[in-house]
Amino acid sequence: MIALAETARTPHSSKSREASGLGCLVVIARHFGIHLAASELIQRNSLGDGELSSKDIVNCATAVGLTAKVLQLDHLGIEHLDKALPAIVGLKNGTWVVLLRLEGKGMRVVLQDPNSTQEALLVIDRLRFQQAWTGEAVLLKRNYDIADERQPFSIRFIVGLIFRERWIVRDVAICAFVLGIMALTPIMFWRLLTDKVIYYKAFNTFSVLCVTMAVFIVFEAVFAWLRQFLVLFLTSRIDAKLLTHIFEKVLNLPMDFFERTQVGTIAYDMSQVWRIRTFLVGHLFGTILDSTTLIFFLPLMFFFSPAMTAVVLVICGLIVAWLFAMLPNYRLKVASVEQAESDRGAFLAQTLFGMRTVKSLALDARQRQLWDVHVARVTKLRFAEGMTANLIQSVVRPLERLAVSGSFALGAYIAITTNDPVYVGALFAFLMLSQRVTGPLMQIAQLVNQYDEARIAVAVVSRLVNQPEEEGRSGNGLRARVRGHVEFSNVTFTYKGSTSPVLQDISFEAPEGTMLGIMGRSGSGKTTIARLLQSLHSNYEGLIKIDGVDIREYDIDHLRRNLGVVLQENFLFSGTIRENIMAAKSDATFDEVVQAARLAGAEEFIDKLPRGYETYVYEGSPNISGGQRQRLAIARALIVNPRILILDEATSALDPESESIVASNIARIASGRTLIVISHRLSSLMSANAILVLERGRVSSIGTHGELLERSDVYKELWNQQIRHLTVTAPRKDSFGGQSRVA
Repeated sequence: MIALAETARTPHSSKSREASGLGCLVVIARHFGIHLAASELIQRNSLGDGELSSKDIVNCATAVGLTAKVLQLDHLGIEHLDKALPAIVGLKNGTWVVLLRLEGKGMRVVLQDPNSTQEALLVIDRLRFQQAWTGEAVLLKRNYDIADERQPFSIRFIVGLIFRERWIVRDVAICAFVLGIMALTPIMFWRLLTDKVIYYKAFNTFSVLCVTMAVFIVFEAVFAWLRQFLVLFLTSRIDAKLLTHIFEKVLNLPMDFFERTQVGTIAYDMSQVWRIRTFLVGHLFGTILDSTTLIFFLPLMFFFSPAMTAVVLVICGLIVAWLFAMLPNYRLKVASVEQAESDRGAFLAQTLFGMRTVKSLALDARQRQLWDVHVARVTKLRFAEGMTANLIQSVVRPLERLAVSGSFALGAYIAITTNDPVYVGALFAFLMLSQRVTGPLMQIAQLVNQYDEARIAVAVVSRLVNQPEEEGRSGNGLRARVRGHVEFSNVTFTYKGSTSPVLQDISFEAPEGTMLGIMGRSGSGKTTIARLLQSLHSNYEGLIKIDGVDIREYDIDHLRRNLGVVLQENFLFSGTIRENIMAAKSDATFDEVVQAARLAGAEEFIDKLPRGYETYVYEGSPNISGGQRQRLAIARALIVNPRILILDEATSALDPESESIVASNIARIASGRTLIVISHRLSSLMSANAILVLERGRVSSIGTHGELLERSDVYKELWNQQIRHLTVTAPRKDSFGGQSRVA
């Protein structure tokens, strides 16, 4: 328990304050029925070493379904916290504690230190607490509302995001209202100049009008700048929220979705969000704001001339009717272009990802020809869409001109026939009004086409992000400590699109701390077992248990953090070697990185690199060998100290030297954890406690190496095939008197 009386003078060790903010959040989340782990929060929010700021705590709390607010209070402010407790409070030494409640009419405070190994609470007097308290408090409460992020992706969803920024929308609306009023000033200025100054030659009135107009111009410029600033600020926030939301949704999709959907298609679908944002914030929002001028202009136009105003409105109605008539044809053209561009993007991504194969097999000409086909198709469809849009605009443009010129001609005719000099001044004012009115009216008419483009973009994005997410993402899954006992009971699994099961009635058990080998011919289902254990697929029959609990009951992130997986082909991210190793544990210390690299046998080649652990690995890792990449992948899996480690053909691509290094460390790697080794090299499985033999998706046999040699024909056959090449025949003389090659 902390000594609060000394906190202002004696800081805690870095180790003790390392997770105090997270620890406090875990304590309060448990109070609201949300069970968290500090390691989970670190991983989810990519937190590093050191203490959290109040902003970090708020972000972490928001991510787990809590509403958080930071307050800065004076020494009397603690009395206002009574009904908002428990709360997280900051101390002057940089740490955080949980303020549970006040006792004795507020004279004593009850605290809980998250770093304490005991459950005892600390009760101190208020004066001692205030000496150590910074006055900063983070208030938390459970958010029981349905979050916008949980709603299906749609126009309504994005509108909801916009109006969550109420104060920005409010200020933009105020600016638009003021600009609408100020838009009348030039018209009134010209009307007064015509009717009062020119006609009566009133120089004093002329001076007053000019000064007033100059002031209004300055104010209009300021409000226009302010409105544009607010719109840009709103757009930036919506962009960030949309892109973050979509990326998170994509990450939560099940693995089989990515295996049956081209990467280029996914990337293209995600990019369509800019069309939606441009329509809502640019076109729709801008049109609504610009249309506020109609509130002031239309009544004034009717005041000047109802007949001329009627002409403008009738022609605008004709434009809307024409747009609606052309909408079905234009909609088909846009949809065709979207599909063609999606296919082209998918082909481009596929070519870039497979560039090594393209170069190796000299497929340049083939890919170039296919690319030309995609480009020609998109170009043809885009031209057809452009011609349809051109036809629409060719009719709209003369009608727009007619709305202004026709109404003005009618006004001129009325002025001539009535011979009213006052009406001539009103005519010029109406001309300016009609020019200012037709712009927003045309924008409203064009929204029909723009809305249809946005509607198609929404359909594209929603088709991606509204997919059912993988099981275990509810946030209510089990987060119990994993020990490592693995059990498969009558598991049968069939991949989507396949007619026959890849696994049939599989049952086996791997006790905690043991090594299980899995072998079999190609296509026997070895890798599928590893995929099911990682919960990459959930549509299987039977039960898969870890420590006696169905893996579908676990929180999926918690489960995978306790599973280390090394594949035959491992992907390294762009970044330094150190960043790649600590990818799964963002708060890992350098000592932990070195220890993981040493255990994986990677230290010996890392130390020889010019920049060591700071050596940069490029995309596709062309600057390191396959064996080095494999050892880095093993180190990356070991950095989280998983209770279950799966090596799925992890050594099959290694050169003999790298394989011997990893093999010599297997005993140390397996220490304290369950090790599942999938390999077609039986020599790497000889030390396993048990070896599972698969044949056509079924369990053929299970036992130790010696037992399987006696009773498993499949194992014995594969073993004999693999050791046969090790038998070296004696050199013999050839017909030329030399020695023949070794058989």
